Amino acid sequence: MSNKYEFDRVVTTTAWSPGPGCHGGCGVKLYVKDDKVVRVEGDDNHPWNHGRACPRLLAMTQYMYHPERLLYPMKRVGERGEGKFERITWDEAFDTIEKKWNQLKEDYGPESVIFIQGTGRDIGGPISMLCYSYGSPNWTQLGLAGQSCYTPRLCTMIAVQGDFAVADCSQFFEKRFDDPRYELPKYIVIWAQNPATGCPDAFQGHWIIDCMKRGTKIIVIDPRWTYFASRAEHFLQIRPGTDGALAMGMLNLIIENEWYDKEFVEKWTVGFDKMAEAVKEFTLEKTSEITWIPKEVIYEATKAYATNKPSAIHWGLPIDQCPEGTAVAQAIAYLWSITGNLDVPGGNVIAKNAYNITQYPYSTEQLKDVYGEDILDRINAKRIGAKRYKYLANMRSWGQPDMAVEQMITGDPYPIKSAWIQTSNLFGGQAANMRKHYKALMNMEFNVVVDTFHNPTTMAVADIILPAATFAEKESFRAWYQPLQLIQPAVEVG
Repeated sequence: MSNKYEFDRVVTTTAWSPGPGCHGGCGVKLYVKDDKVVRVEGDDNHPWNHGRACPRLLAMTQYMYHPERLLYPMKRVGERGEGKFERITWDEAFDTIEKKWNQLKEDYGPESVIFIQGTGRDIGGPISMLCYSYGSPNWTQLGLAGQSCYTPRLCTMIAVQGDFAVADCSQFFEKRFDDPRYELPKYIVIWAQNPATGCPDAFQGHWIIDCMKRGTKIIVIDPRWTYFASRAEHFLQIRPGTDGALAMGMLNLIIENEWYDKEFVEKWTVGFDKMAEAVKEFTLEKTSEITWIPKEVIYEATKAYATNKPSAIHWGLPIDQCPEGTAVAQAIAYLWSITGNLDVPGGNVIAKNAYNITQYPYSTEQLKDVYGEDILDRINAKRIGAKRYKYLANMRSWGQPDMAVEQMITGDPYPIKSAWIQTSNLFGGQAANMRKHYKALMNMEFNVVVDTFHNPTTMAVADIILPAATFAEKESFRAWYQPLQLIQPAVEVG
């Protein structure tokens, strides 16, 4: 190794959120010289990424030591939007927040403070603890209209099969492909995702490539010509927003041609005949007309998936953002169910956290494990959206974001007076209707924003800014499916 990369020690840790800005899970080696990270590599001993690392992760030193990074608490000294802040101590920052929030709690109740985060970030557990410890029921992903990031798919899986499931690429076995219990998927359907460019929802794109190298064939459903589309045996270039029609048409084909798993259907399903009747209208001709996919392509792809067991489906965020996204996800979940590809090696396997530990309690059962059996009764009494969206209220622990922004503006049925915003640059992409969300946050008496850099949200609405630590500076853990991983601090910056 050259002098440029001499080091005193190597810290093995896990990437998640601040830094690469991802859902995370990669094992990482941080090379430290004179208490400064000088080099970043993937951990070749980690069972998930095997030393692989994306460009964002490899650029961590540029991120951590960037001259414009926020390193100290700051308070606003000009008008909101002027960008005038001055450095303060941590004691002053916390004292200011405590004093303001205690007054708001006394005047309006703890529900008057809302806690806002981004998607899939490592703050999910800590911010919920802060929220519920203060007494507020309102932890939300403000700006994410329709809760349209994984929630429709998660709710669907709980409703259809009672638990979450993911495509099986051997990621749950310590020996991976060498485990004798594992069976390689004959086909993997990549639906509304380009996993080569990321690791969404605790799933890493290179796993599919590893399967392809071992013989797995690929079916891609996407409007775009992607890396995987160029290597697919069947490419279904779908008309955007018609995924539900395609799933219904595929179900009809499978039932018409008796490609379904009769033993599984008889033993493990309820309402199959009603479902079969409901999908009859989606003939091959009608499905093709709606989706713009040629009839023969739909037929051959469906036959390949349904008649080659085990096969798996890996799906992506656009499913959540389809019209009637929960119903679309339901139809897709029926595909892996009636073909007998649920909970079998090489199919869509049940995905649980290691040792039943959660760091990010995004289901009712996880919430109860952390906060007790009565948590839903305590928070649903005043949680935004709980009365209107019953399934969301009893399956997920967030306030409903579309209703939240309305309530922040109108004060109906009770006023929201303050916001804590973390891992969420609302005005940089999370909120589609930025003017409305700007109005809502400007309507707050007091906003705290936690971030690593100034951004449109800090500059526009923050009253107090707190600097966030990158994963290389924090002590935590990651429990999003298996394995259970430690996040260990290597250095302190600032």
